[in-house]
Amino acid sequence: MNHTIAHRSSILVMHHFPLLCVGLVAALRQQVAFEVFVDDIDAMRSEETRIDVVIADYDHAMRLTVPAVRGMHRSLATARILTLTSHDCETYVRRAIEAGIHGYVLQGCSLSEFIEGVRTVAGGMRYLCQSVAQRMADSLTQASLTSREIEVLKLVMIGESNKAIARHLQIEVGTVKSHVSAIMNKLGATSRTHAVGIAARRGLVHEHVLAKPV
Repeated sequence: MNHTIAHRSSILVMHHFPLLCVGLVAALRQQVAFEVFVDDIDAMRSEETRIDVVIADYDHAMRLTVPAVRGMHRSLATARILTLTSHDCETYVRRAIEAGIHGYVLQGCSLSEFIEGVRTVAGGMRYLCQSVAQRMADSLTQASLTSREIEVLKLVMIGESNKAIARHLQIEVGTVKSHVSAIMNKLGATSRTHAVGIAARRGLVHEHVLAKPV
């Protein structure tokens, strides 16, 4: 007796790294529930093709959340997006979720976890790999830094002293000390260096703000 698949999910792989892309395609094609396309060339050959899930690197995935970009390809109009990325800090994850990305999987996850993520997203639900889900859950129990504390933290991260920070922000040195103390308490840090390390891991300060102020 022959068994047929009621519905095969159409999966489009368009990852930035060619070697990784080849591996993803090979793994996905082992799953009978998936019909796999590579990059956007194969999928766009037929206007009848409707992609269910796009698997992309972070930058590609973020671009696909822009309606104008999706509008250029009819086959992607209703596609859900899963990003496979090395970006593990909470800022990147939050940005992706807020932009409309449906699945977030780290490149270091297991194959079974990746496949589970694709199936979950194809099924209409959101998915965070285990390590990302744990990190985001942990962040919910941590107090958020204020905008002023973020400003102070940026300057601490480039090695500025309390006096220099006070001069730059035009506040009292005592106020700077209070902000630094609050930052350390909120981050659970034991020193300024420790606070910088935690902030970097969590992605609390974007790289482009780390230039020394003039």
